[in-house]
Amino acid sequence: MLLISGCSQEKELSSVETTELRVVYSSGDANWKFCLETVSEQFMEENPGIRVELYTPGNQENRLYSDQLKILYAEDQFYDVLELREPQKIADAGLLADMPGEVTELIDPQMTGGGKGKYIPIYQMNRGIICNMDIFESLGLSAPETYEDFLVCCETIKEAGYTPIVIGGADLWHMEFWGNYLFENFMLEENQEIVWTKERAEEMLRSFRSLSEEGYVEEGYRELSDNETVQEIAAGNAVMLHTGAWMLPQIRGMNPEMGLGFFFLAGSGGTTYAVQDLSNCWGISGDCQSDPDKYGAASKFLEFFYSEGVYENVLGTMSAMSVTQRETETAESYADVLVDRAYEKDVTVTNKIVSNLDTPDGFRNSFNQILRETLWGTTSIEILAAELTADWEAEK
Repeated sequence: MLLISGCSQEKELSSVETTELRVVYSSGDANWKFCLETVSEQFMEENPGIRVELYTPGNQENRLYSDQLKILYAEDQFYDVLELREPQKIADAGLLADMPGEVTELIDPQMTGGGKGKYIPIYQMNRGIICNMDIFESLGLSAPETYEDFLVCCETIKEAGYTPIVIGGADLWHMEFWGNYLFENFMLEENQEIVWTKERAEEMLRSFRSLSEEGYVEEGYRELSDNETVQEIAAGNAVMLHTGAWMLPQIRGMNPEMGLGFFFLAGSGGTTYAVQDLSNCWGISGDCQSDPDKYGAASKFLEFFYSEGVYENVLGTMSAMSVTQRETETAESYADVLVDRAYEKDVTVTNKIVSNLDTPDGFRNSFNQILRETLWGTTSIEILAAELTADWEAEK
């Protein structure tokens, strides 16, 4: 009797159907990969009827993540829960399901932007310049208050035998850190309205090329990957890196004894923009919505992602800020202290970055390519500015 009973229970358990849920994400950041692996394992423990498959299109050289998603769609692989960049373009193309109300109600309405119920931000990130404060202090320097101060810092650092700025030119998307800074400081008016002209484009690109002409960026960095930039800082070879605050823990992990700084770089016009990046978003594919089991599983996964304790661990690992309606409490990290200190300056907060804007399809790629050519190429600024302006004004 006991044997028969045991067999019947086994049969009953094995007959329980499992819902397969694929979560597509960008694997460019090791911390983000770790976050999703941890969240998925915890979710499956609490939801044994759902199996999560983490899937990444891979980091292909000089291809933006949003372009990799287009390939997934063309190959009929665009499912189920997806990390998005340029989410409005994907929503406008009709590829996204309505976000479940149980999920959208978790998010602060001020953070949703133009999502209109189709996508939600994952977290809020800060972009700025990470610097080696040990070298700064040894040279009598402090975080620059103006762009002119920044150039003085670069010259002093170069004369001391260090490379002032490291840029990962091998990963084309890495150019966006400088691209967004340049866009904000040359194309935004005081009211943050965009005014693009060829003359402004020329001034912007000429300013950027001067960093290379003055020897502040090495020629060899054209072939340097994004991951290698943090190694250059940690090893003390280069002193400043324009990136996200999420890189601070990685650098500190490589060199725990190094003193680091973080600041928002002032523009030549006097405004210092503090960029709050909400461009990383979650979406659910339209195909997923057509399957009630998958759609329900997707909703459960996202609800779990933003749940108390789980979301706090994500924020702590990514040095990110919350986008939820509920208050989150995370232990103040080394990175948090540096970012908070940067906000103590006179800054103008903006979320106007190229990936958040309604730009012509392909503009981000061409902008990044032109920035790389500006820094290390020989094409004239006039030609590059004309090409970039034509791309900006292209029909959407």
